[in-house]
Amino acid sequence: FCPTQTAVDNLRREGFALEATGPASIDRPHVVASGDVMYDNSMRFAELAEQRSSILDSLGLQPGGFILATVHRDHNTDDPVRITAIFTAMLDLHAHHGLPVVLPLHPRTRKMMATLLPAELDKAVRSSSGLHLVPPVGFLDMIALERGAQLVVTDSGGVQKEAYFFGKPVVVLRPETEWVELVERGQAVLADADQGRIAAAAAAFLRDGVPECPPIFGDGHAAEAVCMELLRFRP
Repeated sequence: FCPTQTAVDNLRREGFALEATGPASIDRPHVVASGDVMYDNSMRFAELAEQRSSILDSLGLQPGGFILATVHRDHNTDDPVRITAIFTAMLDLHAHHGLPVVLPLHPRTRKMMATLLPAELDKAVRSSSGLHLVPPVGFLDMIALERGAQLVVTDSGGVQKEAYFFGKPVVVLRPETEWVELVERGQAVLADADQGRIAAAAAAFLRDGVPECPPIFGDGHAAEAVCMELLRFRP
């Protein structure tokens, strides 16, 4: 079950037959462009988030008036050079654009900040009025933050997609991404842990906005497509 056409094309290049008939088997697998069940969930829970989440109010945020950032991959958090560059960039984003930066922090990320960041930078990050270091948030609150953000900065694969679902530009804190479609469409930029590239990508998105985000992850009915295919050849 493929979430995007790119995934289908990848399987074709690997030698999978896309026109297989008859019951699916390990020797004759079917390839189905189902769409992404994460898109299904995000659309469903976005309505609940609008009704139930109060996180923007609790943090004093206005829709479209803040940057959402997440940092959790050990490739970033466990390397003193990378984590220093990333959190320096967070301070710079607030300083140059006047937007608060919301950082839901995994306890491990918070611990590595204290361990690896230079003391002055760690103090500056924790005391900055422009950086909201909050505990991990639930799914509804995260969706509310993604929908309300003007820009998303992340090393998460899932958050990249969710940002796309809600039409938000993404600065990716990695040298590569699973979701190459986002980069190809200009909705995401691979900035890695490079302070200058993070700043440049963020400035461009905040100035120019994001291109249109067509529904490349399906129509919100991926789960139904999966079930229908599973039932198609049932005994």
